[in-house]
Amino acid sequence: SIWVAASAGRGKTKVLVDRVLGLLLGGTLPSSILCLTFTKAAATEMAIRVNSTLGLWATSADVDLAEAISVLTGSQPDVEKIAHARRLLAYVLDTPGGLKILTIHSFCESLLARFPLEAGIAPHFEVMDERSAAELLAVARDRVLVAARNNDGDRELIANALAAITEHIREDQFAELMQVLANERGRLKQLLSKPGGVDAAIDAIFDRLGADMSVDESTLLSMASDDAAFDRSSLKNAALALAQGSEKTDQPRGKTINNWIDSDHQRRLETFDAYAACYLTKELQPRARLISKSASVAAPAAELILAEELERLLKFMERRRAQITSHASASLLRLGEALIDAYETEKTTTARLDYDDLILTARRLLERPGIAPWVLYKLDGGLDHILIDEAQDTNPEQWAVIAALAGDFFSGEGAYKESRTIFAVGDVKQSIYSFQGAEPRRFGEMRAHLKERADAARRNWADVDLNFSFRSSRPVLQAVDKVFETPDAGAGVVEPDAVLRHTPLREVDAGRVEIWPSIVTERPEDPELWKPPVDPVLRPGAMETLAGLIAGRIADWLKSGEIL
Repeated sequence: SIWVAASAGRGKTKVLVDRVLGLLLGGTLPSSILCLTFTKAAATEMAIRVNSTLGLWATSADVDLAEAISVLTGSQPDVEKIAHARRLLAYVLDTPGGLKILTIHSFCESLLARFPLEAGIAPHFEVMDERSAAELLAVARDRVLVAARNNDGDRELIANALAAITEHIREDQFAELMQVLANERGRLKQLLSKPGGVDAAIDAIFDRLGADMSVDESTLLSMASDDAAFDRSSLKNAALALAQGSEKTDQPRGKTINNWIDSDHQRRLETFDAYAACYLTKELQPRARLISKSASVAAPAAELILAEELERLLKFMERRRAQITSHASASLLRLGEALIDAYETEKTTTARLDYDDLILTARRLLERPGIAPWVLYKLDGGLDHILIDEAQDTNPEQWAVIAALAGDFFSGEGAYKESRTIFAVGDVKQSIYSFQGAEPRRFGEMRAHLKERADAARRNWADVDLNFSFRSSRPVLQAVDKVFETPDAGAGVVEPDAVLRHTPLREVDAGRVEIWPSIVTERPEDPELWKPPVDPVLRPGAMETLAGLIAGRIADWLKSGEIL
C-alpha cells in the first residue's frame, strides 16, 4: 500500500495510470481494481490513458513493447510477460462494466443499485441532478414557509423560529440563507441525527457561547439599564466634567450621558444604543478617548469613571452578542430541521436521491450492523485494490465509505490475501477548502489510520513524496518556494514543520519571474437618480485590465516570434 503526496505538475495522474497498468501486468483481474477519482473528467481522462496504453501494447512490436514494460516495471520482461501484456486490452474489454474508474458518487450509486433493500431505499430509485435537487428543495422550502405561516399543528416552534430569523435579515437575504441551509444539508442532517437531535445541538450552542436560553435580548437590555447596574452619582459627575470640555466631542457626550441617566427606565431602553455610542464606535470597539485631555486634567476622576462604565458596557455587549447569536442560531437549526424533513419527505415520495444521499446512504449501508459484513463479503469477491485520486478533497463522509471498503484489507480473512492494497494520491496544498465539505486535515488523519492498520497486520506500507516538477523551470519554482518560506505566507499551504521545496525536472530550461505593479481602477460615479438606466456603463475593472495586459504580452511574443 502506498500513500503519495505530490504538488501540482508532478504527474499524479500518470502515477495512478502506471499503478493500474502495473497491477494488470502483474496478473490482477480488471474487475478487482477500483479507482475513485474526484470528477467525471478525471475519471474519463484516466480511463482514456489506460486504454490507449493497452491498445499500444496490443499492436506494438516486441522490441518496443519490451522497452515500455521495462520502463514501467524496472525489469526486462520475458516472452510470457510480453504475451500477457498484449492480451490485457482484451481482458479489460471483456470485463463486465470494464475497469471500475469512477467518481465516488458513481461508485456509491452502483453500490446502492446492487443492494437497495439492504440500504433501505426503493429499488427503482432515481438520482437527481443539481437542477432537479434545487427544484425539489424549493418545493420543500415553500411547504415549510406555508406551514409556519399557518401555524399548522406542531409548527409553532417553526413559526417562532421564522419570526426570530426575520428580525435579523432583509427579505432579499432570506432566499440566500435558505440556500446556505440547503447546501449544508448533509452536515446538518448528520448533526441532527446525533442523540438528542436538534434540542441537544441547541443546548451545545448556548453552552459553547456561555449564553442563557431563558434570557432574551430585551430582558438583558432591561437589566443593563436598571438603576442598580451603574453608578448614577459618579456618572453624573463625569457628565458634568464633559460639559466643561470640548464643544465638538465632550459636551455632546456629556449631554447624552446626563439625559440617559435622568430618563425613566423605558426611555433608557429606547436610547440605550445612543448612550453606548458615547463609549463605543460603530464596530462596538472602545473609543480611543472618552474625554478630552483638557477636561481630564480639570477632573481627573472623570476618566476613570468613564473607563469603568466602558468596561461594563463591553461585557454587556459581549453577552448581548452571545445571546443574539445563540437564539438566532437555535432558530436557524429548527428551520433547517424542518427544511430537511420536508425535503426528505419529497424525496421519499418520489423515490429520488441527491448526490449527498448517495454518499450518506452508502456509508450507512457499509456501517450497518448485521448487514455491512455481508455486503462487504459480496464486494470482497471482486475488490482487491483501491486507488484514490485527489485524496485531499475527499470529505469525511466519503472517507468513511473508503475506510469501510478497506476495513477488511488489514483484518480477518482479508488480511491473509497479501495482494490487497490501498493507493492514494493527493496534495493538501491543492485542497479546495470546504468544497463539498472537504477537510484537508483528514488527508493526514486517514493516512495515519490506514498505515496503523497495515502495520498491525504486518503489511507493507510506503509514504512517497513526489519531489520533481515536470511543469515549470527552476527560476519559477524557486520564486514560489521563496514566497511561501515565511510562516505567515505558508499558513494553510505548507504544514507547520514542513519545508516547501520544488525540484525541477526540466533542469536546463530557463525561466523568468516578473513582478508587475498592482492595478488600481477608479469606481465609476453613480449616475443621477433621475437618469433612465438606458446607457450601459462600461469601465473595465482591475481583473479585466490585467487580463488585457497579459493577452497583449502574449500577442507580442507570438508576433515577434520570441523564443520563450
